[in-house]
Amino acid sequence: MQRDFLVESYTYDQTLNGTWRASKLTMSALDGEQASEASKDCVKLWLPAGTVMNWASGTRTLRNNCVQFYWPERWYMLSAFYNEDKLIHTYANIIRPATIQLDRLSYVNLELSTLVKPDMSYEILTQAEFDFLAETLHYDEETRISALMALRTLTSSIQRSIGLYTVVPHHLDLPNLQVSSS
Repeated sequence: MQRDFLVESYTYDQTLNGTWRASKLTMSALDGEQASEASKDCVKLWLPAGTVMNWASGTRTLRNNCVQFYWPERWYMLSAFYNEDKLIHTYANIIRPATIQLDRLSYVNLELSTLVKPDMSYEILTQAEFDFLAETLHYDEETRISALMALRTLTSSIQRSIGLYTVVPHHLDLPNLQVSSS
């Protein structure tokens, strides 16, 4: 399976923070996914265990399978991690809306994230980092407000166990995972 989709993560001051290659999944590639408003316009990327991720702090290799979910107009993205085919947890990261092109995607990571378990329990992980960087890098008012509103959307969706998290399957059908040809 060729990984022909480039992902670039930037900091608020436009410093390139990370890059990796992924495979774009077809719309129906995630078996059991419920068709919902949450999956509309969603770009799903497959990063198998062993995927090399190049970060400003060094190169790391993914230990687990991962499916990433991006939306063109939303201030968040999801990274669901799997032990083989079973969901371990999902990171929900607050980002500026991703720029999505045919073979690449870029986004600004605002360093505000939550860890969500399969039972929908969660923890906000990086509020202090967000507050520090918002002050240090002078996040504009729209960015601060939109980021905090996105966090509220995420936590509300978690608390209700509906909406956004219906895109994340608890099990992957690995033998039948289909990548997009475009």
